[in-house]
Amino acid sequence: MIADNAHISDSKPAFGHSIGFVAGGIGDQIYHLTQLRTLASATKDGVIDVACIHPGPIGQLLANSPWVGKIIDARPLRRYVPSIRGQAAVNDIKQQAYDTAIFMHRSTSFKIAAMAAGISYRVGLYGHWIDRVILHQRFHDTKGTRSDVWGHRPFIGAIDDFIASRGLTLDEITPTILPSKLALAEADKMLAPLSGPIIILNLFAADPMRRWSISAALETVLHLAEATGGTFILNAGPDARAYHEECMTQWQAMTADKSHKIQTALMNSLAHNPSMAKDVALYHRADFYVGVDSFTANLALNCNLPALILFARESNILRYRSISQAVAAPDDDDISSIPTEKIIMAFDKLSKITNLGSLSS
Repeated sequence: MIADNAHISDSKPAFGHSIGFVAGGIGDQIYHLTQLRTLASATKDGVIDVACIHPGPIGQLLANSPWVGKIIDARPLRRYVPSIRGQAAVNDIKQQAYDTAIFMHRSTSFKIAAMAAGISYRVGLYGHWIDRVILHQRFHDTKGTRSDVWGHRPFIGAIDDFIASRGLTLDEITPTILPSKLALAEADKMLAPLSGPIIILNLFAADPMRRWSISAALETVLHLAEATGGTFILNAGPDARAYHEECMTQWQAMTADKSHKIQTALMNSLAHNPSMAKDVALYHRADFYVGVDSFTANLALNCNLPALILFARESNILRYRSISQAVAAPDDDDISSIPTEKIIMAFDKLSKITNLGSLSS
């Protein structure tokens, strides 16, 4: 059994050629980007490879992040059984000759695969008793200095504590997800005729309890559109297409007797040559994000877009990056129960913090 307190050194470590393992939904995986970037700064070449279970979209998101090396498909490793399942993926990892594996997920299968691939130094989250044999150092759940930003996910705070214990500092200023010049040009062309401020809006989440009902959302959007004079851009993945199309239909009916400016204050990005790269650029060009706790909220935070995020439960609130305001449903109810006035007040506060003025001014 390997001691929990084993480490490379008490000072800033050199992790050599390194790979970080992440899992969960896409939003869960990009929680860790600030941490991965910091760990990359202590590697041999200043980059870290990333093993993930959504290699396509993660690869697109990180295509312009200079601290990211290869994107490794970790899907075959989720139920790795030596010589039976996932062995080809392990052999591919072995050929990369990694010195260090860092596990940001409790999956024991990932750890077994890394050991089988001959990665000599393995640190990460503890999930199963066998992890004590595999890991050289465990990340312990903690209530450290950043526990307030991670809320119900103290295991992510444990990674923060590990990073700090190695003399490394998290960069909270520089966005972790960067746009390409081509995508920025596309976004600029799309935004040029629109009235500012530009507000990215999302109502949809895979979990029905985290969705914002169309009627409740549009009531809020109408108030904000009249107060700000800005443009709201509905933005989410293809699974939200029908939800957002219905939102546009109801908006047109709701604003039929309003001014043209209000009628056109809401638009659907899925109707404008959408792509992941363009979404990243839009999040860099926009002024605010308003929407539900979802992948899009995490994208906003990692693009340093000031965000107002709606949570179904107070205990779910995360504040790990960027400038953000969180609003939770009363009594752990559904998001649509959040009073419009409460959301408007939070947006007003966000506007003041970002120096874009007050809705009441």
